[in-house]
Amino acid sequence: MRVLVNALSLGWLSGKHVLFGHLRQLAKWSAGKHEFLLLHRADTSINELSDLPNVSGIVAPGSAAHWTTRMAWEFFSLPRLMTQQGVDTYFTPTGTILPRSPVPQVTLAQNPWCMMPGLQRGASEKFKAWLQRRAYRKAFRSADLMVYNSQHMRDLYQSISPGLHERNQLVAYQGIDDETHDLAAQSQVPRIDHRILAVSVMAHWKGAEVVVAAVAGMKKRGVDAELKLVGPWADMQYRSRVEAEIAAQGVSDRVEIAGQVTREELHQHYASARVFCLMSRCESFGIPAVEAQAFGTPVVGSSVCAMPEIGGEGGHFVSPDNVSGVADALQKLLTDSEHWIDMSQRAKTNAAKYRWDECSRPLMKIFDLA
Repeated sequence: MRVLVNALSLGWLSGKHVLFGHLRQLAKWSAGKHEFLLLHRADTSINELSDLPNVSGIVAPGSAAHWTTRMAWEFFSLPRLMTQQGVDTYFTPTGTILPRSPVPQVTLAQNPWCMMPGLQRGASEKFKAWLQRRAYRKAFRSADLMVYNSQHMRDLYQSISPGLHERNQLVAYQGIDDETHDLAAQSQVPRIDHRILAVSVMAHWKGAEVVVAAVAGMKKRGVDAELKLVGPWADMQYRSRVEAEIAAQGVSDRVEIAGQVTREELHQHYASARVFCLMSRCESFGIPAVEAQAFGTPVVGSSVCAMPEIGGEGGHFVSPDNVSGVADALQKLLTDSEHWIDMSQRAKTNAAKYRWDECSRPLMKIFDLA
């Protein structure tokens, strides 16, 4: 079987992490039986998969770089490409399907943005969200196999598709790399007793201002806490808003915006933090939280997304509207050593579930479609 894997939508590293993580396992398990053609943009490196003999790349034209022109290229040109390449199955990580696919389609749903009310700003974003919801409903109704990266995502698709029914469906969680698990097991980095770590691509729904307010609240209680915000900022206006909140709350000496860091530095942050905290309003999984848990760092997360499902017993989950509740959860982990030790072990146990050789197994159903 030849499977065409559409990687044209990959933007932030998290999307590449998920798609390449699953693809590596599927290619390894099916070597000698199945072949994967990875359709990618010229600016997307696929060197991480070069050791897999049954994975090869196809570079798309420049018109596939932006989502608006990509839609047109996929509609008119991609079906012909699949026929020319003798493709048997089409796989996409976009949560949508191709309107004129000549072969069975598998789609991985992992982007909840358009289904979360209040996140879209301005007419352009609202129109884009409407288009995405429309495409999601079509996939929900017609995909040969719908794959969700969490039950939370499955519930969201069902919520916008009343009266419609999927043909086939499954949940396939995503893993974190074996290297991260191994480094975490060997880590001897000392903890910084009052360090709170937040890691994400900082968009305006990530709740950084909530964590800042919680730190300010603990300061008023006499609790020593410091916050490090790690990751690139997708929205510089949001960064300015968070910086203004830091100043207004009087915690400039307790909050550091570290920005994007290397993978090695990120592991150091996971290992040294006392608590990981992310109060996102839109999260279909939450890779950084699980990575932090692998290092034994308990999580305080948002209760309005997939984080309670994914973080399990290794964290406390609170509404991002409840700043006092967030501060309470953080304070207990920062000041109660016995509780922290218990939660740290629970965090490690929970993170151990998220290995690629377990998480990717449900996707073997792909090979039953052709």
